[in-house]
Amino acid sequence: MSDPFQRAGPLILIADDDETERFLQRQVLEPAGFEIVEAKNGAAALESFNEHRPDLVILDVMMPEMSGFEVCQAIRTLPGGRNTPVLMATALDDVDSIERAYRVGATDFIDKPINWPVLPHRVRYLLRAHETLRNLVVSQGRLAEAQRIAGVGNFRWLPQSKLVECSAELCRMFGLGDRARSVPVLALLRRVPGPDRKAVIHALRQALEGEKIDLDHRVVTAGGEIRTLYLRAETTADGDEPPYLQGSCQDITERKRNELELAAARDEARTADAAKTAFLAAMSHELRTPLNAIIGFSEMIAGQAFGPIGQGRYVDYARNTGEAGRQMLDFVVDVLTIAQLEAGRFTLELERVDVPEAIEATLDEFRQSEAGQGRDITLSVSGAPSPIDADRRAVEQMLLKLLSNAAKFSKAGTPIRVTVTGGDGFMRISVADQGSGITPETAAMAIHPFRQVDGRLARKHGGTGLGLSIVNGLIERHGGRLTIDSALGQGTCVSLDLPAAPAEAERPRIAAVAD
Repeated sequence: MSDPFQRAGPLILIADDDETERFLQRQVLEPAGFEIVEAKNGAAALESFNEHRPDLVILDVMMPEMSGFEVCQAIRTLPGGRNTPVLMATALDDVDSIERAYRVGATDFIDKPINWPVLPHRVRYLLRAHETLRNLVVSQGRLAEAQRIAGVGNFRWLPQSKLVECSAELCRMFGLGDRARSVPVLALLRRVPGPDRKAVIHALRQALEGEKIDLDHRVVTAGGEIRTLYLRAETTADGDEPPYLQGSCQDITERKRNELELAAARDEARTADAAKTAFLAAMSHELRTPLNAIIGFSEMIAGQAFGPIGQGRYVDYARNTGEAGRQMLDFVVDVLTIAQLEAGRFTLELERVDVPEAIEATLDEFRQSEAGQGRDITLSVSGAPSPIDADRRAVEQMLLKLLSNAAKFSKAGTPIRVTVTGGDGFMRISVADQGSGITPETAAMAIHPFRQVDGRLARKHGGTGLGLSIVNGLIERHGGRLTIDSALGQGTCVSLDLPAAPAEAERPRIAAVAD
């Protein structure tokens, strides 16, 4: 077999029993850039076709032993011969001969005697048309394969027609076979369940008025399988041609199934989370009542409210009981707070707060606590801090928790620095210690509930891991932000950025008018 890539030009097989005819065709075609191979009869033509795989065959109809009709029919059965252009050269001018030539697979025919100046152009046209058709077939095949892989089919419908031109993939989606064909509109609509069918028909009517179709609908295949398709279409017009509707359908059955499963899982998680939050809130309320009694009675006993106690150890026991009760109550309050924050039910009681004044009061309270006793705690204010609109109780709670963390994770002799900085539209409160410090990864984890820097049972520091998560929840409720600046061995600085209150001129006022 000759190599097509080694040819200087297209290879033409001339099959004719007339040697003169073959010579004349060669003399005309070779100067036009074509390579020629000859065959003097039908059998030689088939043998030459198998050997050379020509790009085009010029075939004489009237040959001995095998006619051109028989040779053409045989070529169509050979490897590579199904689509090779065959030009029948004949002196027969009756319609039956022409029809027979097309029936056996001829591409075109040319009359004898041949118009020699026209022959090269006729051959070149057939080759160009064959190449265009081959490229079109390849493109259609690739498109069909891409549609099959992507689960996308396309269609084209002239509203005046009852048939819709459907791609192979679209036919497969509707359970109508696996090849492209024209399908009646009603046959497609019958595959769409009743409720979805109304929506599809309405969308089609709207599309004919110029609107685009963009909707999901179900189809029921012949086997009873329900699939979900994503339909997109619009009306198009080519020049003066009547407008037609063209569009695509994508099989999104698996995506829809995943969306439903994810939605169900999300709803289940939300239900479970709501149940957890409700349980924590209820338990916190239930625990506070007996804890308040335990704390109150232990304080009465430790204070010997009804007379002296003979054994001094009982007083110590009462103090220990009261301290344990207060720790437990703090934990219950934290659980209740985090439950309210996560459920979005924590209500802020906003008021105008002078930040330095509120911080001073909080520092005095912390210095009197066990964690703050003997600690060097300083406050510095820079700039001219503006008041803020905030929940004073929440601000004090946030600051106490940051001070508690700073004292917990730093040595007793190291200082704790509290700074207040006023800026353009915000207020920053920072608490810095000289403790062990943490990594950025640990800092990101620490703001989540029940997460601790050291989660081991034998950890050095106690606590529930709710402190920073409560602070983060409270600052976000105020429209602010929590940032942690820390490094191992270099201490930690936790900052709270709160929006400053609007200027007095921006606040609504009620004017008093004198009589």
